[in-house]
Amino acid sequence: MLARPHKKDVKKVIFKEPVLFIHGYAGNRFSFGLMMRRFEEKGWGVKSAVVRVGVSGKITIIGDPAATGAMIQVLFDDNHASVVKQTQWLKKILQKLAQDFAIKKVDIIAHSMGAVSVLSYLTKYGNEKAMPLVAKLVTLGAPYNDTEPGKNSKVIEQSPLSSQGPLQPSAIYRKLKRWRHRISTQTLFLNIIGDIDNGKSDGTVSVSSARSLRYLLDKRVYSELIIKGKRATHRKLHENHEIDMKIKKFLVAR
Repeated sequence: MLARPHKKDVKKVIFKEPVLFIHGYAGNRFSFGLMMRRFEEKGWGVKSAVVRVGVSGKITIIGDPAATGAMIQVLFDDNHASVVKQTQWLKKILQKLAQDFAIKKVDIIAHSMGAVSVLSYLTKYGNEKAMPLVAKLVTLGAPYNDTEPGKNSKVIEQSPLSSQGPLQPSAIYRKLKRWRHRISTQTLFLNIIGDIDNGKSDGTVSVSSARSLRYLLDKRVYSELIIKGKRATHRKLHENHEIDMKIKKFLVAR
């Protein structure tokens, strides 16, 4: 059931905009399935739709993404695709939501490489009036300054930060920085970072790589949260109840 929309009615929900859930590299229906279930059990929203992206890029939508309190699970059949491909797929998804369901505004929760792809999308299309506005973006353990975002390596990439950003910016980070002016000034960000080893990493993504996002954005739209402890590992960031509450507070605030 984690990959199917739910038909049950929730009389009162608190999410005002449809919320898209974007998994990371090698992610699947389980990646955000349990978080969505918890949110639904708490009455915050309803898992009303699943968007599946085929290997060729074909978009299939099951359910109603425009339902009240909609939570929409996005699944990439090719879950090892590049940021470039995922960026184009996200464009097609959001175009379809606008054209077929008259959705004008969405919130997004994205994990790991999925968050890098969403930011890449925002630097290309974030200001286009024909596209739904991404009002709020929550990112979890995102490797913004990794050489190959999402791919695990034996050595976690560390890049010291200066007051201007990474001292050794990766190619994708330089690209994001070059086009950051295209991100809508109306988009608000909550960057959630895991720290299990005294400021170094969440076990997969370095704190410095995840924190690199702050240097791409105006501080007025950016907020950051560092989570520590056993449930701050990369794979547990979307299974952490403290994070659930922080996300809820961020998404419902006006």
